[in-house]
Amino acid sequence: ITANNPVYSAPADLELEKLLKTVPNAVYLGAYEDETAPAVTWFIPAAHLMEQWGDGRALDGTVTFAQPLIAPLFNGLGPAELLSSLLGEGEKGGLALLKAHWEKAAQGSATATTWEKWLSDGFAAGTATPGAEQPKLDALPADLLKKTGPAAQGLEVFFAVDHKVYDGRFSNNAWLQEVPHPVTRLSWDNAALLSPATAKRLGLETGAKVDLKVNDGATERVIRTAVLVQPGQAADTVQVNLGYGRVGLDLSFGHAEAEHFAEMVGVNVGPLRSTAAFWSAGVTVFPVGEVHKLVTTQEHHTMEGRSLALQTTLEALEKKEIEHISKMAGQLPTMYEGAHAYTGFKWAMAIDLNKCTGCNACALACQAENNISVVGKEQVGKSREMHWLRVDRYYIGDLDAPQMITQPVMCVQCENAPCEYVCPVNATVHSEEGLNVMVYNRCVGTRYCSNNCPYKVRRFNFFSYTSSYTDVEKMVMNPDVTVRARGVMEKCTYCVQRIERVRIDTRVKGVDIKDGDIVTACQQACPSQAISFGSLHDPASQVSKHHADPRRYDLLHDLGTRPRTVYLARVKNLNPELA
Repeated sequence: ITANNPVYSAPADLELEKLLKTVPNAVYLGAYEDETAPAVTWFIPAAHLMEQWGDGRALDGTVTFAQPLIAPLFNGLGPAELLSSLLGEGEKGGLALLKAHWEKAAQGSATATTWEKWLSDGFAAGTATPGAEQPKLDALPADLLKKTGPAAQGLEVFFAVDHKVYDGRFSNNAWLQEVPHPVTRLSWDNAALLSPATAKRLGLETGAKVDLKVNDGATERVIRTAVLVQPGQAADTVQVNLGYGRVGLDLSFGHAEAEHFAEMVGVNVGPLRSTAAFWSAGVTVFPVGEVHKLVTTQEHHTMEGRSLALQTTLEALEKKEIEHISKMAGQLPTMYEGAHAYTGFKWAMAIDLNKCTGCNACALACQAENNISVVGKEQVGKSREMHWLRVDRYYIGDLDAPQMITQPVMCVQCENAPCEYVCPVNATVHSEEGLNVMVYNRCVGTRYCSNNCPYKVRRFNFFSYTSSYTDVEKMVMNPDVTVRARGVMEKCTYCVQRIERVRIDTRVKGVDIKDGDIVTACQQACPSQAISFGSLHDPASQVSKHHADPRRYDLLHDLGTRPRTVYLARVKNLNPELA
């Protein structure tokens, strides 16, 4: 078996675990001692995808090659290496197998130079083939489309792969477990999502535990989970996400609870699925009188009348009728003695809300780049999450059918920073290039700066999260960034380590820093390129153009903090016939 944990993800009525135990020599190649491991005769540790050689085809059929980033840490094998051994071909490495296969496929035309060029380019030129025709829905077997009808309550449950952990294969990634879901803002859990109207009809509130029962005529299947009232959820539907409720194992291999981050997080909804109702089914909801604490990082749904995540229409933008945006920019009267003098660079950022999809890639990139600790469900529930960058989510309009807008928020590097003049030890200071920087070895943890920050983007280390890291866990850390100790305040600094790295490299080369040379972690990870970064002293830079854009506005402009990170309002272009 090379599939990912099929005992956990297979339909419940298959009873795959029992079937596997009847096979005399079942072999499982897996990355973890998961639910499938006890059901097989032989368990073989798999190499991580970044430790394997591999190949594939692009959309046009061109052969591409995947090269490992590191050697296997724990002597894991890839699927090709395992199959080669089972076929009696000896212990050949992934590189040797890959090279032999494609040299044979080239029918003698490949030379050592050709192979090296393929690896250098990452693909084999001239191997494009006509694309395979995509399957049509009406051509699929009818059995795959069957589902049971709605239950007596008129409710239908549908099963969705989770935005963070997919079908459970990424459940042991603590970064993914802790980052809030883009829509529900749920952390370290899954739940049964109900629309406000449906929840009101059933007399349910967020946190109430219910039994979900599916009866397909042959058997009745039940799970117990908590309800989350979710604006925008379709009426009379229940959504439950896959990938949770994993069971920690203690096999004889000496690695107790191999997936301990995933253990007992959320509820496994797999028992509700069957071959006849794999993606949806009729369901009945029964309250059980219990309450479960769901942890979300944003419990309020709307902007409460504040000008936070702004939007306009294309028509209003073209007519320049955007006073609600334009009044949120420009300088306000201040008691500070003039503007700061920036003789070199003037770093700034702009975030285009028209492009942001709320995917959280920026938040996770920031966490990986800056050695940000994971704190767990209990501490997240106390608002002690450590993420330097959060993605706020707001609803606009009727909560049964709302619009939704997302807004990434990190330290906005205020020109007139409220945090700076309250620090008793001068740990948070303004740099000569406009960064609001942190001097960690000065910080004594008064948290005055956090109390005085209107954007609430500073994070405090309440516990020593990093003191017990193993040697392997230390390999995750970015060596260019300090691993902070307990009792210090931390926050975004525009990836100052990347700024300094480019500064050193350009100085060695004897060239100037150009726009685009410095890319922050959040900017690099953003799939929609919603984030721009650069110096405002370069009028041709992308960030300078964004700061001068008519859609530009400052978050909490009325406070006069003059943030260096600005936002571009979202533009809606609705078809009037659909209004």
